[in-house]
Amino acid sequence: MTSVLEAPLCTAKAFSPGHITGFIEKPEKVSYNDSNNLYIGSKGAGFSIDRGITTTVKIFDHDLVNYQISINGIRVQDAEVSRWVIEQYLRLTNQRCYINIEHESTIPIGFGLGSSGAAALSLSYALNDAFNTGLSTIEAAQIAHNAEIACKTGLGTVIAEFAGGFEIRTNAGAPGVGTIEKIELKNYKVLIFCISQISTKSFLSRNHCVLTNGLGEKMLKNLKASKDARNFLKLSYCFANHLGLAEGRCKLPIQRLRSRGFDSGIALFGETLFTLVLSDQIEEAKECLESFNGNLIICNIDNEGARML
Repeated sequence: MTSVLEAPLCTAKAFSPGHITGFIEKPEKVSYNDSNNLYIGSKGAGFSIDRGITTTVKIFDHDLVNYQISINGIRVQDAEVSRWVIEQYLRLTNQRCYINIEHESTIPIGFGLGSSGAAALSLSYALNDAFNTGLSTIEAAQIAHNAEIACKTGLGTVIAEFAGGFEIRTNAGAPGVGTIEKIELKNYKVLIFCISQISTKSFLSRNHCVLTNGLGEKMLKNLKASKDARNFLKLSYCFANHLGLAEGRCKLPIQRLRSRGFDSGIALFGETLFTLVLSDQIEEAKECLESFNGNLIICNIDNEGARML
């Protein structure tokens, strides 16, 4: 295998931003049995961040079809979403080859920052380019969306990461099917405090969001009218509190931030709190979290969305 890896036939690299979802309105009935779930998803609101996942694909000539996936330099066997995307592209090509996939993540995985969607989306872009399959960016993004639905790891992350920015998902579905309204935010920094992991698959399987009784829809109308970042944070906190997420490990850090005038939400799905603050308020917001255990991330909103590198 060493001699094969010395001379790749082609190399492609793509990036997808991570994403934070503040609140969603999930369809009451979701079927995970279809391999082409373009119309399944969620309405909601959130924003993409300038940290995410860069995926490099190298294709080598080989007498058998095989592939290897690594995340931050460590070979993995259980990358379900990535495997789903790879298998779709192998169906599109008759090429016998060995594929080396390297995911480089600058966001912690499993903390509600859209890592599975970013991995699927950046991988789909890179494979489309490497195999020269000729899919449009929308079609490549739809494969990533279908992967998330099939693997039960997300409902609307891919379309948000595809578009980038601070977004309201006004109609559910994959890129090219769902619709997004972007809101421009100037001079805001993102503060994220990751405390503990929550499995998105486990969360979605418990159908928490079916029990919101249209709460997400009401919040969408509210945010569409205000188009205001602070209102978004208030709505996000209300949504998390409705689901019982605000009583966990995020409770005290959020109380501390609120006592200093910083509204915060809880990322879906993870014990991760977030807020949007003006650039000159970052130090004050950081001080609120100094006594708590967690991983603090300070970054910017990514307005470009997924792209080839």
